[in-house]
Amino acid sequence: MKTAYLALVFCFFLSFSNSQNKNVAIVEDYVKSFNNKDSIATLNLIHKNFGEYWNTLTVTKNKREHSNYYAWSNIMQDYEEVEVVSATGKKVVVNSTYYSDLDKLLGKMPYKCKKTFIVSNGKILKIISSKNKGYDLYQNKRKSAYIKFKNWLSNTHKLKRRDFKMNQEDALKMKNIVMEYLSETEEVIVERD
Repeated sequence: MKTAYLALVFCFFLSFSNSQNKNVAIVEDYVKSFNNKDSIATLNLIHKNFGEYWNTLTVTKNKREHSNYYAWSNIMQDYEEVEVVSATGKKVVVNSTYYSDLDKLLGKMPYKCKKTFIVSNGKILKIISSKNKGYDLYQNKRKSAYIKFKNWLSNTHKLKRRDFKMNQEDALKMKNIVMEYLSETEEVIVERD
């Protein structure tokens, strides 16, 4: 009886561990597909009821909005590196470092945060971003590299960053404006690690 109980507990542990490994693999596949600019594979890993959040604030409320964000990311050549911190149940927590042409052109350091992926039925149901250790100090350094461009954007085009939607059309517009800014100001951008 005791042996049967131990065998049952062991099987449950293996099943639970296997589920966590599958969830980590799903998150890693998502990031890999995103980085390879494979829209079909990326969006196939997203649950039909998908939502993306910054803490409790909704960033994208569905799969369609996420596909618009993906189009922006494709134009900006966004790239993400993740380090898995933990995997428990349906949650996979990672430290994320996010690179983009926009940040690089403006001399900004990459964006860093903690992300929690919630996986359901083999698909990513939610991505919840939040502050990681040292977030505020790091973000202040990132923002300082952006101030000169924001002022120029406002003075030259009467636009603010929030005037750009996260879609392909506005990504192209933003990239052209950044190139105009760089040519007019003859900014020398130093790459940062």
